[in-house]
Amino acid sequence: MDYGLIVKNYLPALISVITVGFLIWNNLTELNHNVSRYAENVAVWDAMDYTLRRSAFFINVGNTTPIYNVFVIRGRRAVILNRDSINSNLQRDDVGFSRLITPGHYKYVSDSIIFKGMEMGKSGLPEEYAIIFTDSSGHRWFRASDGKLTEIKYDYYSKLTTMSNLSAPLGDMTIVRTI
Repeated sequence: MDYGLIVKNYLPALISVITVGFLIWNNLTELNHNVSRYAENVAVWDAMDYTLRRSAFFINVGNTTPIYNVFVIRGRRAVILNRDSINSNLQRDDVGFSRLITPGHYKYVSDSIIFKGMEMGKSGLPEEYAIIFTDSSGHRWFRASDGKLTEIKYDYYSKLTTMSNLSAPLGDMTIVRTI
């Protein structure tokens, strides 16, 4: 068996297969990064403005296009809201909704998110907020109150609007810009 002939005939093909595989892997990685790049510029956090006697929060959309079907979820202080928080225990007085949030950094309120004042033993701690939204490319995202961003593969809008404890008209949960 002539190993020199085998190497001469098959080595270039093997190198080509490895190169093509690397290029495909690199393009898929870059595509996933580009998909999340838009969502990385969206966040929500507590405004800590207790003079309003309303739950106020900031939403930042640091892009040139808006976000859609936005749900802001408020949780208890010092308890991280994650994707598991979207369950049957979610209360109507902790959820605000907007069909569209425009680019920019603004303070918002939602009358459906009930102001609870300061919790005993947790004075000074901000309320925890999470945000669920669809970007302008149609990708659905969840940003937890600890900042972790994950893509959602299911129809969160249908899930949230059919939950029995959230089934009142979405117009009652409207998020309104204050500044």
